[in-house]
Amino acid sequence: MKFPFSIARLTRAGAAVMALAACSAGAHAGSPRESFCGNVDYNAMILDIIKGMPVGGGYSLNSRTLELPTVTAHNIGRGQWQMRVYDGTPSHCTSATYTVFLHLVAELQNSGAIRLTQRQLQSLVADNKLPDGSSRVDGEGPFAIFNSNGAGAAALLMHTGTGFSFRDDKLGYARPGDLLKIFWNEGVGSNEQGHQVIYMGKRQVAGRDMVCFWSSQRQRKKKRDGRHEALYFAASDDGKVQDGYGKVCRPRSDIKEMVFSRITCMKHLPAGLAEMARLSGEDAGTADQFVDQYLRKLRTTSSDHITLNRMYDIVAAPSPATFADSGIAPSR
Repeated sequence: MKFPFSIARLTRAGAAVMALAACSAGAHAGSPRESFCGNVDYNAMILDIIKGMPVGGGYSLNSRTLELPTVTAHNIGRGQWQMRVYDGTPSHCTSATYTVFLHLVAELQNSGAIRLTQRQLQSLVADNKLPDGSSRVDGEGPFAIFNSNGAGAAALLMHTGTGFSFRDDKLGYARPGDLLKIFWNEGVGSNEQGHQVIYMGKRQVAGRDMVCFWSSQRQRKKKRDGRHEALYFAASDDGKVQDGYGKVCRPRSDIKEMVFSRITCMKHLPAGLAEMARLSGEDAGTADQFVDQYLRKLRTTSSDHITLNRMYDIVAAPSPATFADSGIAPSR
């Protein structure tokens, strides 16, 4: 089942247009690699998009039943293209979070805050086929990079220059709306167990610290301290855990590692996709022909977190002393 992109969302990006027009790199920095475009709060935009997403819809890892998001481009004249996003269900964690990223791109594209070409819009499509018709695997093009083991969201933001990534085990700098790769074990690559989500904050349930997030997941049971409990917990006192899209929480003790990725300058996306196309090595290449060799190898080999940090410039979260300089408040 597909859920169409809401036309009403176009107006919500209007305030971002003037701020993006005045974008200046390095306006202020919360870490050595954090560069903001004007005063655009992309985290707030992401949270607003999540409010408009459907709930549930089912979860699937089966390629025959999984529905990836659909992107269409419409020529509205004068070289401008309007973007539409349709949410696919059943979904899985990366298809869900990538759908939210696509909605963010669409809001900015359709409001004129950024200008992507038709080929660039098409390169963002979540597609299991390469342009030549062969099967696409992890690491090949924007969606397959995002969908990869390791830290796909961190890789895509680095390749496009649209954000930065950090580790924050104490959840002092992370903000709701950050992209988050959760590792349930210590593995990276073929031996990892993980979940791609959008961080929503933290709460306590029955005296236990919980990390809360939005994604697509399936409720199951887990053995903790000798007893079987729900895998996921509701994100609010009156909330429910749905199979598919939804907000849930997991005990902090279930999580071994976390990589947060924060979007800070979507103005860089057109140039970033153009650079990926150039580096693809193809004549008249597009970003979906770009290959991240490290991520592609992670399908069949294992790596480690030190290498992951080095590959995608993942830094330690800034200390609380830098919060005032960053212009962004710490998590609550």
